[in-house]
Amino acid sequence: MSAVSIFVTFVGLLVVSLGMCTYAVKRGMKPAKAVVVQICSFVMLFMLSLCATVVMADDGVGASAVEASTVATQVEQGKTDKEWDSMAMALVMGLACIGSGIAVAAAAPAAIGAVSEDPKAFGKAIVFVGLAEGVSIFGLLIAIFIKFV
Repeated sequence: MSAVSIFVTFVGLLVVSLGMCTYAVKRGMKPAKAVVVQICSFVMLFMLSLCATVVMADDGVGASAVEASTVATQVEQGKTDKEWDSMAMALVMGLACIGSGIAVAAAAPAAIGAVSEDPKAFGKAIVFVGLAEGVSIFGLLIAIFIKFV
């Protein structure tokens, strides 16, 4: 069940981070500052996910003897941890890619329009599209953590 708890925790933190950034922009924060805040929150979420997977991995090392005795009962009762891990990985990647697709669908046309009006705006426009792609990369990192923990 550790994979499910990892998934729920980090999706919740990601939603809170995105919600707070959106709320800050609506309250009057400059978009450039909001982008910096969002980048910092992604870095903090990455570090938090790394620490959480290490802590959960340490908990699993001490309980390996107990885990060996309960594998037979888990197989009889239903899904094993490996199946839960696979489901969590699929959900993380699927939801991250869907979110990234929605973000790119909003950012890319706006970036193309801005560049067509002012070619000097290309650097700023490509950053917003890149941030949208970062969501799927973050999902990939979490899926890799789930696989190897």
